[in-house]
Amino acid sequence: MANQNALISEKILEQLSLAVVLINRQNQITFVNQAAALFLGSSRKKLLGQNLFSLPIHHSFPEALLTKLWQSEQPFVDYEVDWVFIDGRHHLSDVDADFIIFESEPVCLLQIKINENLRKITLEKTQKHHISASRHLIKNLAHEIKNPLGGIRGAAQLLARSLDRLELKEYTQMIIDQSDRLSNLVDRLLGPNKLPRRQFTNIHVVIDRVLTLLNIDLPAHAQLIRDYDPSLPLVAIDDEQIEQAVLNIGQNAVQASASRIIFKTRYESLKNINDQPVKRVIKVSIIDNGAGISEDMKSTLFYPLITNKNNGNGLGLSISQTLVEQHNGHIELSSNAEQTEFSIYIPVGKES
Repeated sequence: MANQNALISEKILEQLSLAVVLINRQNQITFVNQAAALFLGSSRKKLLGQNLFSLPIHHSFPEALLTKLWQSEQPFVDYEVDWVFIDGRHHLSDVDADFIIFESEPVCLLQIKINENLRKITLEKTQKHHISASRHLIKNLAHEIKNPLGGIRGAAQLLARSLDRLELKEYTQMIIDQSDRLSNLVDRLLGPNKLPRRQFTNIHVVIDRVLTLLNIDLPAHAQLIRDYDPSLPLVAIDDEQIEQAVLNIGQNAVQASASRIIFKTRYESLKNINDQPVKRVIKVSIIDNGAGISEDMKSTLFYPLITNKNNGNGLGLSISQTLVEQHNGHIELSSNAEQTEFSIYIPVGKES
């Protein structure tokens, strides 16, 4: 009867999409279902009898807690366990560990809950923290630069008044012009200096203005495409700020030598923005088939002064993110060899 019950239990575990592993006190695998075998990247036959923690996998599983489980028989849960595999896969998961008796033997039942959203949220948190720190540092630096720039400009103006020779005044004017240029750059480094002045607006009117501006210098090979959802509600935004955010992204797409740039609007519900669930959002996507964004650039693309363009200053996307965040929104990036998509999420209603 015991063997029959064990067989039934094994069949039940096998049907689960959840990764399940049983290990003994020596951490040897005594059972692994198909979902767990796929997760661990090996066949069930090869895994049986192996020490789970001797597999060629880098992990952050708390082996100390497992030792306590054998002593106290008390279950535990560990969140955000990191798994890095030799085939390049990288997963975050929650792991439940329980002490059970299986086939008359004490074993530890591990339930590995793979959570790709968890990894995404963790990366977004880390990036947000780094971007915030970077912006704070740059703003402090910008303020330190702006004050002496004003002094340099003023001194050049005073010097110009005391000079008689025209060619010398040309030099002082050069100092003034370059000081103004640096001052304008510093102002951009400081970012938007006013809070949004919101009013209920049709988002398509804002995007159409962006398309008009992009069309002025649009290369002959490029095409701008509208893919609008006409049923979208009005949204409370500062239309000038959102226009600037969309324009910066659109200009990047044009500069990426894209031949097709799609401006797409959709309605979404239950979107998680900045760790908060938002019931209703408008999603504005700018999709292009340009050169794409390299993997090493993706994680830092929204940082100030980060750019892959020879003539870029790395401020456009940082400013766009700041403007959207001032509307309690968020920008996400997805890029591969075929297309790049920037998605702007703006809350609708009281969340905005």
